[in-house]
Amino acid sequence: MQCHPKERHSTLHARTLALSNTHNNTLSIIISNHLQGNKYRRETVSMLLHYYAYATVLCTTQAAVVFAFSGAAYTTDATTIISSRKFIGHVTKLSAAQEATIPTAAERITVDLGGNIIRKLAPSERRLLLLDKVDSLVSCSDLNGQRMNQSICTKIGIAVENDVLWAKESPLPFENERKSHAAIGGNEPIIEYEPISVTTSTTDKTSTKTIALRTKSSTPLLTQNEIQLLREAVETYWKHLTSSEKNDASSKSRFTYQRKGNSEAHLSDIVRYCEQRFDGEKKQEQVSALVTKLLLDRVYPWIRDAFLSKEDDSNGDNDDLSLYLYDAIFIRYNATEAENVGAGQPLHRDLGYVSVNIMLNSQDEFDGGGTFFEDQLLPVVLNGDSCTPTYIHPLKPCSPGHGIAHYSSNRHAGSATVDGVRDILVFFVAAAAAAGRAPKWEVAARLKSTARSYCNDSSSIDEQLLCRVRHHRLAIEHVPSDGEAWHYLGMALLDYHNYEVAMQQQQQQNENCDCSFLRLAISCLEEATTHTPCDGRLQNNLGIALERLLEYHQSSDSDDGMTLVDRSRLLDSLRGQIATAYDRSIQIHTLCNQVGCDVKADYESACLNYGLFLSKIDDFEGAINILSLVAANYEVDEDTTDSGTTDASLIARRRVLRDANNLLVFCRRQIQK
Repeated sequence: MQCHPKERHSTLHARTLALSNTHNNTLSIIISNHLQGNKYRRETVSMLLHYYAYATVLCTTQAAVVFAFSGAAYTTDATTIISSRKFIGHVTKLSAAQEATIPTAAERITVDLGGNIIRKLAPSERRLLLLDKVDSLVSCSDLNGQRMNQSICTKIGIAVENDVLWAKESPLPFENERKSHAAIGGNEPIIEYEPISVTTSTTDKTSTKTIALRTKSSTPLLTQNEIQLLREAVETYWKHLTSSEKNDASSKSRFTYQRKGNSEAHLSDIVRYCEQRFDGEKKQEQVSALVTKLLLDRVYPWIRDAFLSKEDDSNGDNDDLSLYLYDAIFIRYNATEAENVGAGQPLHRDLGYVSVNIMLNSQDEFDGGGTFFEDQLLPVVLNGDSCTPTYIHPLKPCSPGHGIAHYSSNRHAGSATVDGVRDILVFFVAAAAAAGRAPKWEVAARLKSTARSYCNDSSSIDEQLLCRVRHHRLAIEHVPSDGEAWHYLGMALLDYHNYEVAMQQQQQQNENCDCSFLRLAISCLEEATTHTPCDGRLQNNLGIALERLLEYHQSSDSDDGMTLVDRSRLLDSLRGQIATAYDRSIQIHTLCNQVGCDVKADYESACLNYGLFLSKIDDFEGAINILSLVAANYEVDEDTTDSGTTDASLIARRRVLRDANNLLVFCRRQIQK
């Protein structure tokens, strides 16, 4: 990772300097880098952002700084003098005519000394400026920071190498082992596919985003006879296992969540079992040959054409990559065994590059099921479109033998199979270079997934938290548009802020922290919403972070010099943003639940947090309306769950429901007073 020292901004060619702040869900504190040499100008802008704590600088000229605050535009002269942390000078509200000449904050402009607009700030530059602030806070540019980053990268490199070695020891072939069509069994048709997309519209443009690819009816990945051969091999393998061995085999999965009603078998184990069980028999040859043909002649060529060929190959490295299977699993969703909850998978991301889901039995054999993608909610979240469960529904291949492929990093769920049995075969396709170099997306995925386990080895809590920050910062270095990495980076910074506050309270220090980590956490979470706007957990966490900032500004001495009117505007603005974040989180989780995703725990947490917030501002009726949404869940949970359970997630969910119920009782009492 290349870090940028605090005093240097050469990567931007002296064009812009950013002071991180938040306003209307944007990062738009952009001023001319030429002003770095003007001491008073720097202090003016810095003080302005303290005085108007949630102001947004729109532009600067040689004579003034123009900024936005609470929906209005203001200007202050460049010679404003700072004294006792207060302005001595003029802050003037612009007229409507003057304001009309200033671009909106969301446009994130840069200007020259004369105040002339140069251009909009590109998203990549905005991210770079934000990361520069992260680097300065965690001192990643000093020698010790560089060593820590190198240590993290070394561990990730070893993990990727181990994954490749594991794959090479399995009976499943790599793409570079591909033989001639004749040697495998004849020419194979090129897999034809079609995109599955959603469309969103804004005032100035319409955008289409491809969520996944689906094979066309003309070219299935498996024929009916091939499906029958595979399913018989799996059934034979499962009968061979004792119940304990079967449970142990399922627990080896590196991707799926073991839930009641789900059964698994790793394809590599099935092939090995057939080789041992049917040694020399035709069936052993058929299973092994089928798997080889399926991967080398159908799946790998499809993934290379549909995904890998579309990647940026400016360095000419993609041709050196060989596709392989990080894992491959046969999954059975049995609604009967799952009882009343349905058999499925919660929202999650896979490791690897591309995930392929092949349907193995007819839709007539089960109800429900399918793959739901979080981005299917984009028209609702971004456009406010009304929708019903029939408008947004889980995606399925067109028929048995056909498949759906998507980037493994796309958050998705296995919607509940509510009746019957659904069988699928899932491939988690990864890529490796001959020289052992891991693709950027592979490195980013492992940086995110290993952050907590690696960082727990650190000697102190603050080192653990900063280690997590470095992991997610490195992940963004590899994939700058990774919304999950921005989300996790924001949460690591928020945890560090909470740690700082706890240490101050423990040491009985009365002064307020400067909230640098908190403000930066909010900026990272807001950046995450531009990449993954349909993540309900993200919206909930953003609400929590904004509440921390509200608490900071509500303290008696946090806004020295701010007028009562401006302070009131600031607090109202924050309260509105908090409510919006929690509202959106509940909306997203409600929609996910309607299409069969098990998001009850996340939904209940968002309702509790929103209810707490509303009760703090004495909106007890609003709190009652929100908390009543989960009150019934508390009663059902008390009646149907084992009080002696040791399941950590179940215990946590029960605690949330209990707290929500107690708060609901409290709010009702307040109304009755």
